Amino acid sequence: MSDLRGRRVVIVGGGSGIGEAVALALRDVGAVVTIVGRDAARLETTRQRLGAKVRAEAGDVSDEASAARLFTAIGPFDDLVTTAATSSSLLGVSASMADMPMANAERFMAGKFWTQYRAARAALPHLSARGTITFTSGVASRKIMPRHTVIAANNAALEAMAKQLAREVAPRRVNVVSPGLTSTATYDHLPPERREAFFAEVRRQLPTGEVASAADVAEAYLFVLRASALTGAVVDIDGGFLVS
Repeated sequence: MSDLRGRRVVIVGGGSGIGEAVALALRDVGAVVTIVGRDAARLETTRQRLGAKVRAEAGDVSDEASAARLFTAIGPFDDLVTTAATSSSLLGVSASMADMPMANAERFMAGKFWTQYRAARAALPHLSARGTITFTSGVASRKIMPRHTVIAANNAALEAMAKQLAREVAPRRVNVVSPGLTSTATYDHLPPERREAFFAEVRRQLPTGEVASAADVAEAYLFVLRASALTGAVVDIDGGFLVS
């Protein structure tokens, strides 16, 4: 298991949710962390919460030229973590194929798959020879769920890409963390009673009986970064959802 002290880690999507939790966990083990996001004001607020040891770099990795400029500004680093995604609930892709506007599906693919793809592509010239890339997918890639066709396709595409890329860029390591339902601000748009009822129903279905916090999920990213023999893998942290 590799020591993460002094490792230079860039987290795309580090301004909130799981990305912020990963940044905090890495800061606490001595990594040199840069968080990336499109919203400069929110990113700076997060950086202030995380403290002076964490750097913030605003940029839009959904655009190829912007992504290239961003990583040039960041300079050489060791590890890329991508957690950026467009919220499926806010975009309205939790629907059947027949009921979902095509534009919604395309925006979700752009936000979850192509954003992570472009981030990795722009990062590669600056990534160290023994560096790592860690993508974020989700349990819908391998679990049949109602109204999750587009979500499943995005997650499966990320996982397939990572396995191919792991061979393509070796000895750099490429992996995926696949969270289940995670308690983050993503669900804050729901009325409190509805949110709690939703989480309670999920807890009843899980073998662990617990919905993971962002801090719980962050531990999976640290494991992936430390495990020097791990590449081309998908690490599930879902409370047992895939076996429920």
